[in-house]
Amino acid sequence: MHRLYLLIIILFLSVVMTAQPADARVDYHYYKTALVHKSKENYADAVTDFNIFLRDNPEHLKGIYFRGYCQLYIDEYEGAIEDFKMLMKLDPTSIDGSFGAAQTSYKSGNYKKAETYYNKTLQLNKFHVPSYNDLGLTYCELNRFGQALQSFQEAIRIDSNFAMAYCNAGAARYFNQDQANPVRKDMQEAKDLFTQALERDDELFIAYYNRAAVNYFMGEYQESLADINRSILLQPRNAMCYFYSGVIYQKMGKSGRAMNEFKKAVKLNPDLPFPYEVMGDIAKESGDFVLAQTHYERAAAAGDAKGDSYKGLMDYRVAEMYALNDDLPAMYAALNRAKALGVFDYRKVYTEFLTSKSFKKHFKEDRFRKFTKSISKAKKTGDFLDPSMRWFRMQQGAMQYR
Repeated sequence: MHRLYLLIIILFLSVVMTAQPADARVDYHYYKTALVHKSKENYADAVTDFNIFLRDNPEHLKGIYFRGYCQLYIDEYEGAIEDFKMLMKLDPTSIDGSFGAAQTSYKSGNYKKAETYYNKTLQLNKFHVPSYNDLGLTYCELNRFGQALQSFQEAIRIDSNFAMAYCNAGAARYFNQDQANPVRKDMQEAKDLFTQALERDDELFIAYYNRAAVNYFMGEYQESLADINRSILLQPRNAMCYFYSGVIYQKMGKSGRAMNEFKKAVKLNPDLPFPYEVMGDIAKESGDFVLAQTHYERAAAAGDAKGDSYKGLMDYRVAEMYALNDDLPAMYAALNRAKALGVFDYRKVYTEFLTSKSFKKHFKEDRFRKFTKSISKAKKTGDFLDPSMRWFRMQQGAMQYR
């Protein structure tokens, strides 16, 4: 997935193509072979043949357009952006250049540039629905969820049957709140948008997946399970579906079934950290602190556990296990690792630490007091904007409805 995420990223191809008359003097051999490669998704070979063709026909609009997208598909962003800039120069009234440049900037992670290019596209065509949708996704990446919601709503206003826009609007509605302390009204509005998406496309995987998550946060576990099961039918090899299925079963008190779902998730994607984390929580609750520590360490080492904050959270969990096993040197080492990774800058983590039963018998120790004082100085945030902390944030939100 692009992120755990409540949004899906869709790249739309512009359908606006500038007419260009055929020239009998032009040799179209390499142009045609490039199109064949493109149709077979052999994008690198297509770029090679487009290069040969454009060497002799440097202002051929369709050649530049198709080469730009072929380069985008193989992550050659610099070449793609140059092609789309050339289109803007050669045909400033067409949206092909600015829209392609916006998509390239978005995919390369340059969201500010993407915002500029999407707005330029909308200046040229104020009814271009894909630009409103993609601009909304860009605002989400910039953590400007209110603007994102407005952009998705504009896409819906123009095309009331655009299912994905409803789905994205639902996700933006969820995120456009105090995510550490969500309100049921906000959750319900997000859920309603996902439902409207499914009324327009009853096979839209991400809408079932999103609605399952919101139902889970609201404590509506049977509805959540029904949605995630539909998601599994649509994408049976998506590891996150089985992970969510597991946490739903866990909340329903079916720990055995939950463990089976987590095992399916890590079998499909061994690099997914969250199943290991929740298996650690289950082991901790059962009193097997050594097994819990093993699971937390596997979560931190998982290939998709890329954020420092998440690794810090797992160090904090490991510190709890050392505390419960009275291994104080290892406990302080783990706490200091967590501190260095900034996890105590999150208000929820800091508050949990101060009330943790795992450290209760160490609260009065001088060294523990000094550590607590050292982490109290940093400015605390409740935003959880680091994507690696999304599951922690979601768990916190779900606690409001248990």
